Amino acid sequence: MDELESRHAELINRLRSETSFDVFDRMDILHFCVFVLLQRNRTKQQKQETDELIDNLAKQYLELQVEAGEVDPELPSGQSVLDVLDDYKITHENPLAFPMLHALTGVDLILDLEVAIIVNTTDEKFVVSDHPVVHDNPRFKNQFERYLAGIQSRGIQIFVPLSDWVQIMLYDPAAYIIDYSDKKKRRVLATSQEVVTGLNDMQMINAFENIFYRTSNQEQKFVNAQQRLSEHIEQENTIFRTLEEEEHDFDTENEIIESGYRLVDYSPSLPFVTQRVNVRFTTERNPQVREGHKKFVSELLEDARQQAEGTE
Repeated sequence: MDELESRHAELINRLRSETSFDVFDRMDILHFCVFVLLQRNRTKQQKQETDELIDNLAKQYLELQVEAGEVDPELPSGQSVLDVLDDYKITHENPLAFPMLHALTGVDLILDLEVAIIVNTTDEKFVVSDHPVVHDNPRFKNQFERYLAGIQSRGIQIFVPLSDWVQIMLYDPAAYIIDYSDKKKRRVLATSQEVVTGLNDMQMINAFENIFYRTSNQEQKFVNAQQRLSEHIEQENTIFRTLEEEEHDFDTENEIIESGYRLVDYSPSLPFVTQRVNVRFTTERNPQVREGHKKFVSELLEDARQQAEGTE
């Protein structure tokens, strides 16, 4: 990862100094997309969410197998596995392996998104959290609860703070129109403190444990912000549901377990963004790209499995 991180650092430093996206060639853009995906999937919060997902899905799957008679629930102690299931946590030795793989191979999934470089011209600085890449979907948030935050979701917005004065917004051009101050450079100006505060609020809401800021003696300011945003910070976002055969479209007669991420009821006020009206929501903007990515990842995993078995 060292070589990749060095390349990313060079790109980010260039964005900070030039505040322009037209300085990037095709390969730079591809590396920038990898950077965004890695920053989202390479955090302590992502590890915890993945651990919870593995534990939840594995236990629900085991319960379904017991109910179907495919697994004997009786333990050597005479207890039922279902009675003691909550006493144990099912995990994987490297829970971030799959999210990292998706980040490194998922460039095509966000290449259709447009870019806005938000340049902060106020005295209020941008902050960054320990989970810095933030997803939002204000276009469809009031219409749907789930599946709005996926990188392929129609209406997605992705915010990536880079410095006190520069933040990147990736957005779905089918759902939003951006009033650029310099369209060639993909630059917009944050001229009001309300904009900066809203973007900083998103960092507060999505932070796992820490907020980082450069200017000292601001502790009380962020304590107040935490209290103001408490209902959003404490909201449970990851949800699970068990769907019966008639409730899903998969080619199986069995129940399936679905998980979804529900966005908080908060979005920053961005006067340079206008929502498009005549656009319909879909969980996958480009289904063919998604299917191609899934096939590619499956082939990678199969190759890795074969290589591992060949070296034993």
